[in-house]
Amino acid sequence: MESVKHRTQISLEDWQYQTLLEISRKKKKSLSAIIRELLSEKLSAQATRKEADPISELMGIGSGDGLPVAREHDKYLYGKKK
Repeated sequence: MESVKHRTQISLEDWQYQTLLEISRKKKKSLSAIIRELLSEKLSAQATRKEADPISELMGIGSGDGLPVAREHDKYLYGKKK
């Protein structure tokens, strides 16, 4: 199944355009293809970092039903009573 592509227009700094143009010539690909590849790499790396949230690793390490923490969360989080 082919993905839908959206046409957009962007403005580039001269150095960005020249660098992309050089890459596209070396790889024999269009500027659009190079930009899509770079965006895919950046966005997939960013998505991977979000999935590896260190807080999520803490989930499930405790035992019990969690009721005291649920009822008295301020006490456990801040050392205060309700």
